[in-house]
Amino acid sequence: MIRKISVHELLPGMYVVDLHRRWLDHSIWRRRFPIRDQAHVQKLIAEGFKDVSIDTERGLDLPPVSPIARINVVEKKIETLVEAVRARQPKVSLGEERRRAARLIHEASGMVTDLVLAAQAGRDVDAARLEPVVGKMIESVIRNPDALAPLARLKRMDAYATEHAVATSALIIAFGQQQGMPQPELEKLALGTMLKDIGHSAIDAKLMTRPGSLSKSEFSVVQSHVEEGLAVLEATTRLSETSVAVVLEHHERYNGCGYPYRMAGDEISLAGRMAAIVDTYDAMTSDRPYRPAISPSLALRQLFDQGGSDFDPELVLAFVRTVGIYPVGTLVKLESGHLGVVERIHQDNLLAPVVRVIFHGGRRQYVAPVEVDLSRKIGNHYGQIVSAEDYERWGISPLRWQPV
Repeated sequence: MIRKISVHELLPGMYVVDLHRRWLDHSIWRRRFPIRDQAHVQKLIAEGFKDVSIDTERGLDLPPVSPIARINVVEKKIETLVEAVRARQPKVSLGEERRRAARLIHEASGMVTDLVLAAQAGRDVDAARLEPVVGKMIESVIRNPDALAPLARLKRMDAYATEHAVATSALIIAFGQQQGMPQPELEKLALGTMLKDIGHSAIDAKLMTRPGSLSKSEFSVVQSHVEEGLAVLEATTRLSETSVAVVLEHHERYNGCGYPYRMAGDEISLAGRMAAIVDTYDAMTSDRPYRPAISPSLALRQLFDQGGSDFDPELVLAFVRTVGIYPVGTLVKLESGHLGVVERIHQDNLLAPVVRVIFHGGRRQYVAPVEVDLSRKIGNHYGQIVSAEDYERWGISPLRWQPV
């Protein structure tokens, strides 16, 4: 029998058959699954589910007398505490936080550069120097998640290596926070992500940036940067297990076709599976000597298509929810023919963000900027998003029109 119950009534052993929400509104990949334990219930509650349907023939039914009332009381207390913590968090405007983030990116990039130069010179790599700046990055994401990661995505070609390290760290912090990870774990994730490519220092820079295909032997050399990086770090630094997992596993793939160990599925740690997603996303959205960047929305579509093969499908969905289908800073074309820049994301409606309209595509000329909330049925004369666009195609400066 199919029974609809409150998510707070779920118990281990029940079998869920309907979540009663659109798939874009949450990060749960499977639609039908057994409830493993109370932590599994907590995850569903944290995702914002209200009601679910269970199949009492495939799992447990509500018992005649159950501890649900006590569980509900505890859950209400937890929710109250969480809301109290959120209320204490400082609220900062996007413009102010972006100014702070710009300084923070510069500081972090300088530190990563120093560590890379130390590795190249055979000196000690003191990874602990990064811990204070990682802490500041976490604080920035907590204050306003739409500032640091979108700004870090804008890179200089000649500083890609260090700025990629900072950008992926910003992304994994936002990703981990969306997953509800505690701050100590976010610190370990971010530190490992900042250091994951330090093994490049042992490889000829021309090989790393050369246009065109690599030979099999050359690709093997490039792949060696993973273990080279860990060797450099282990010689001078004591890293946590989470940080080491990021360094070792960010090129592993869910289907077992990655490197260096060809791990598959849950053999890859959660940290490694998350790092693989942010590393690939940031690489795809960055200009490289051998290919131009693609738009964030196209990169997300490609990641989604590869969910279940290259990447953990549940984590891909969670990452889409983290950055939005149209991430902050994306240039989009509206039904009216106008172009706008995504300013804010609605977590409950990822397809209809807040945009700043800046350009008329048909007339190919700028218009007086106006902020439009595409989720509102009244006051939107521009329609919905038709496509994501490239700034370069329209001759528009991405730096000038980033949200402030």
